[in-house]
Amino acid sequence: MKTKSLNIVMIGFIAFMLQSCTHDIYVDPQASEKEAYASADAINGAKLFSNFQHVDAGWGLVTPADATANPALANLVGWPNPKYAADPTLTEAEIKAMATYTAQTGVTTPSPAPQANRNFYSCSSCHPVDGMGREGAGISKKTAANQPQLATNKLIDCKSWDPKVLFDAIKNVGGRQIDATKTANGLDLTLGGQTHPDYSRILTDEKIWDLVKWLKEGIFNENNDLYTLTTHNGPYQTVQATPIGSAPYVTYANIGSDGDAAAGVAFYAQKCSYCHGVDGHGTTNAQGPIMPTGVVNQTNGAGSANPATASGTTAAAKLYGLGSFFRYNTANAAFTVITGKFGNVPWMAATPITKKEMKDLIAAFNGPSGLARFPDFTTQLPNP
Repeated sequence: MKTKSLNIVMIGFIAFMLQSCTHDIYVDPQASEKEAYASADAINGAKLFSNFQHVDAGWGLVTPADATANPALANLVGWPNPKYAADPTLTEAEIKAMATYTAQTGVTTPSPAPQANRNFYSCSSCHPVDGMGREGAGISKKTAANQPQLATNKLIDCKSWDPKVLFDAIKNVGGRQIDATKTANGLDLTLGGQTHPDYSRILTDEKIWDLVKWLKEGIFNENNDLYTLTTHNGPYQTVQATPIGSAPYVTYANIGSDGDAAAGVAFYAQKCSYCHGVDGHGTTNAQGPIMPTGVVNQTNGAGSANPATASGTTAAAKLYGLGSFFRYNTANAAFTVITGKFGNVPWMAATPITKKEMKDLIAAFNGPSGLARFPDFTTQLPNP
């Protein structure tokens, strides 16, 4: 009898202890945020940073099947589909200003048309790819009054932020929708001015986490260990003046810093030469990038260039090939390796690369040996 009573007491005690232990189990209040960050894609975040509304960054276009299912989309085939937004009730005009494009060009049936408000679909329009704001590679971008102002803050500082704090900052940064009544004129407050678009409606949480991971882990050169950069036309201005004499807006030095140029050449041969050729000029698979001579604008890495010289009177010879791109526009060249040149035909996919490999790769383009191996071409040559 005593044994039975004792057993009952012990069972009750054990039950009490187990119940007490359940109150002591710790639940991490940030577990879901940590999981979201861990599963985020930094490379897609870089693409979103370049153009968060692009199909290659996860925003699908209107398909014929979509138009069949929803007649309101019938004239939007090939345009960004609102169903990929955080708020699927967004109108097409709030995503991509087709009406503004039509008003500016008279073209009513583009397939698809360039974005009329392109600058406000690109984080990098105000926050250049090196994360240095007005003090870095982007200083040459503000060449017209209707371009957005470059940001005063440095996104490279976001590396030290808590991921959830950074997520909240992006999601809650602004409230202006981009629509057909507004333009990308950063100086005209009545047209939207500098206000961010409302990312809480436009970007899904998953896409925002991708951006967070890019800002935390992707932006490079935080210690000037990829290159050093010098600007030549004074402090940032509302509209950047043409640099004095033949000096470019920006020059790069110590490209690749302590990178191994021989290892960079080997990386290039394995990952890049099939399309870009042994000398960086290009092959029948792809043309090399196009750069101006560097006296006015060095921000356009492929397909376009400012034709004016420092005097503004004579057309400048353009430089072709990866050699000029990596030597004279290093920040954007490195960024393009990471994101790929998405949206182009042929499409250049992102190239998986580590920080050490990036150092080696850009070191391969530096110095006399880099110039000899990957020369500048002052005239467009036929693809080999």
